[in-house]
Amino acid sequence: MTEVRERLLERIGQLGAPEEGRKGSRFERVSASVRAHLQRILRTRRRSVPIAEDFGVPDLSNVAGSFESGSSVDIVRSVLETVARYEPRLLAPRVRALETTTELGALRLEISGEIPLGGQNWPIQFPALVRASGEIVLL
Repeated sequence: MTEVRERLLERIGQLGAPEEGRKGSRFERVSASVRAHLQRILRTRRRSVPIAEDFGVPDLSNVAGSFESGSSVDIVRSVLETVARYEPRLLAPRVRALETTTELGALRLEISGEIPLGGQNWPIQFPALVRASGEIVLL
């Protein structure tokens, strides 16, 4: 089983710092790294990154306000495909739409999966919100 780590630039930033001087447990650091990368992925619109045109999510601004017409299935599928492709540290990723939200015209999502650390897989969840504007934010 492959052991996951923080992203390269995060590890470079930690060079010289003793392991015990770093903030949080190894799981907390890796999960924070995965969360930060997911946020970058979900805030990026497809075709806006020259090196990989399919990086990010499609423009959701035209469907985000009409979840009752079945567009939530398309959003869940798009988010899942993007997460599965561009965040390999999250094993067995799943995305599901949740029913309740306090924001008008928004859709709550739950992104979940497992992070392999210390010889075992640790379950993790990231709540997210697709706003009516199409913006996706992790909560």
